[in-house]
Amino acid sequence: MDELLDRFRATYSFLPEEKMQVILGMGELVMLQEGDTFVRRGERVGKVAMVLQGMMRNYLIDANGEEVTVLLATEMQSIASYATIFLDLPATETSEAIEPTILFTGDFKAFKEKAEQDLDLMRFYNMVLEETLVNAIRRIEDFTQSSPEERYQRILREQPELIDRAPLKYLASYLGITPVSLSRIRKRISGK
Repeated sequence: MDELLDRFRATYSFLPEEKMQVILGMGELVMLQEGDTFVRRGERVGKVAMVLQGMMRNYLIDANGEEVTVLLATEMQSIASYATIFLDLPATETSEAIEPTILFTGDFKAFKEKAEQDLDLMRFYNMVLEETLVNAIRRIEDFTQSSPEERYQRILREQPELIDRAPLKYLASYLGITPVSLSRIRKRISGK
């Protein structure tokens, strides 16, 4: 566990150790097995989590009752029910571990209140929020401006760990295509 927390510290090395201790003191480690959920659709869970080890996915249920993966999060990426923490609405997504996962979780409102009183904590808060926002914007741009093959190639360049770790059906859903289409794209790219 110390190794995982050291990685967390290294990611946010601008924080003085006493501020890191404040953050660590406000949360807890949660261990999930593959298939375990952090938040279920319809729940009001006001917690946010940082993936320390493993992989999570957030998925929605579409009009046909099919699961649509909207987020794949690996180490040092955050997950939450954004509808709940920002709008106080029930979760619209389910957050599920797709491999054994260790999360560092904490109460969002309590942390935000503390961050409003401390510039170092606010910098951490803003950094995590900015990363989440940028990833959401890039995802929207991908779906409006890129072909499925271009989306796949961006993952190959920027998040290659997803290719090896995410099950084919979740990766295909994340790309907005069927597993058969993803297999064709992989074959085409490997043949080049």
